[in-house]
Amino acid sequence: MKVDLIGTGSIYTKYNSASTLINEELLIDIPNGCHKQLLKMGYDIEKIKVVVITHFHGDHFADIPFLVRHRYALEVTERLTIIAPKGAKEQIKRLFDVYHSNDFDWAPTIDILEIEASNKEIELFEKYKIRPIEVSHGEFKPAYGYIVNNQLGLTGDSGICDGVKDIWKNSELMIADTSFRKGEDSHMGIDNIKELLKDSNKKIIATHLRDTTREALKNEKISNLIIPEDGDGFEI
Repeated sequence: MKVDLIGTGSIYTKYNSASTLINEELLIDIPNGCHKQLLKMGYDIEKIKVVVITHFHGDHFADIPFLVRHRYALEVTERLTIIAPKGAKEQIKRLFDVYHSNDFDWAPTIDILEIEASNKEIELFEKYKIRPIEVSHGEFKPAYGYIVNNQLGLTGDSGICDGVKDIWKNSELMIADTSFRKGEDSHMGIDNIKELLKDSNKKIIATHLRDTTREALKNEKISNLIIPEDGDGFEI
């Protein structure tokens, strides 16, 4: 499984907002600026088949209209599947309205699958098994992390919680929210990452990094923690 990091930062940083592309066709979160970044990095928009959303904050789903409209302009015949928390259809409709793209020509080109329950696995194309796991993003609900093919775990935005621990336990490699030096109820910190890595041979890729946290992590030199740059790629 090929994993490319389109963005590794949080919203108030010089890095692109957190986004991960799997096999150049399955995109986890599509934040502000992601569509342009995919083009700058040379990815083929026509290849993207699935967009998975962790939660409805702008730095995680704001660019859906741009991707959908671009695929429509390219006359891509294969439908785009969007997997997202409940309320996705209304949230996406509102987003198109805000962007003045409300003619709905694009509507027949997408399928929106709203998550029914945490831990209920979704199978796509006889190729992907995606398990949503509810996580703790402060007062914002619902928010999900995911496990893809029992290999790659993604926490989304979350403080340390049972959901994050479940993702960590059941994946080979985890891409984890590491926003702060000290974790809180909405985002994890360096302290939480250290605790997860304790007595483990598995690796964590830090993401959703603030610039100050990124620099602090470089000084920490934590074993089995990868501090990525936008555009880094991995194989699982």
